[in-house]
Amino acid sequence: TLDPMERRFLLRTLVERTKGMNALLTDLLDLERLDAGISEPRRFPADLCELVRRVIRGSSVLAGRGIELVDARCPANVDTPKVERIIENLLSNAARHTAAGTPIRVRCRRESDAALLIVEDEGPGVPPGFEEIVFEAFHRGPNAEGTPGSGIGLSLVARFAELHGGRAWVEPREGGGASFRVLLPDEEIV
Repeated sequence: TLDPMERRFLLRTLVERTKGMNALLTDLLDLERLDAGISEPRRFPADLCELVRRVIRGSSVLAGRGIELVDARCPANVDTPKVERIIENLLSNAARHTAAGTPIRVRCRRESDAALLIVEDEGPGVPPGFEEIVFEAFHRGPNAEGTPGSGIGLSLVARFAELHGGRAWVEPREGGGASFRVLLPDEEIV
């Protein structure tokens, strides 16, 4: 007895909520695996910029967002699914904390024997003293009030970076906003 438009809207809502629940469950399982020490990177050669493009194309959260990718080749030796999750979490975080129409900038570049991923936004930024807290599981910055999120995404960013022998950090962006950075060394972890 539902109108076809109403039915489509309800089905679309159901699909989006189901995807969200699945993503949350996957994040929680990944945290558990990382805590148990049973997750290791499976590295293969990849182009970091191509991974960014793939994540942007496949994300409904980022649809219609102005994402500026400095299009340069950036070879890396990484666990592709984990790095795609890093990219997705950083871009989703930037999209949640910026107004629609505000650009999100992504740069990939080589730094010695590592790849560096930089995601910058023009949102409220991360207040001083919260630079490390935002990467802890279930913690969110004070500017996160009223925005959706579980406090898991940035924690996974940091943990996946560490799994690669790298690190994740945030700096203030010149002109306002945040500059999230992830360094991914090429060498295998022993």
